[in-house]
Amino acid sequence: MTQDQSKMQPWQVFNVARKAMGAAMVARIFNRSIRSAHDWAQDPTCTEVRCKSPLELLHTLFERMDAIGYGYAARAAIRYLETAVDQDVAVGAVPLVMDTMEQEILADYAAVAALQRAIDAGEPIPVVHELKHAAMDEIARTYAKNCKGRQA
Repeated sequence: MTQDQSKMQPWQVFNVARKAMGAAMVARIFNRSIRSAHDWAQDPTCTEVRCKSPLELLHTLFERMDAIGYGYAARAAIRYLETAVDQDVAVGAVPLVMDTMEQEILADYAAVAALQRAIDAGEPIPVVHELKHAAMDEIARTYAKNCKGRQA
């Protein structure tokens, strides 16, 4: 998986699913019409037809759960969704940047420290949010490197 593929928009995911499985199968999975499967797969910048896909609805649900203090349940749901993908694929999806585990762990500390500095400085929420994700990505790389090392 390339970096661009890891940041696909919901419509892109449905576009891939529609091409891979066919619109009828995608529609059947969600108990919706074939037209809905086509609509979910449309680039919103190129169409006037706009409806929220199941991924967008889940995103909204998880966002709202997190906002009212139930982010732990939203994260548990996301971990459940991750079980649909072969674990080897999930581990391999994280690009391994550092050569050694020690370098990976040091990168974790640096990312978490940057997050802490932003929080302490009262940076705007979008900045803190981005740093949170950067720290989580660093930790995911460390975890992936650890898993790969144990599989060998």
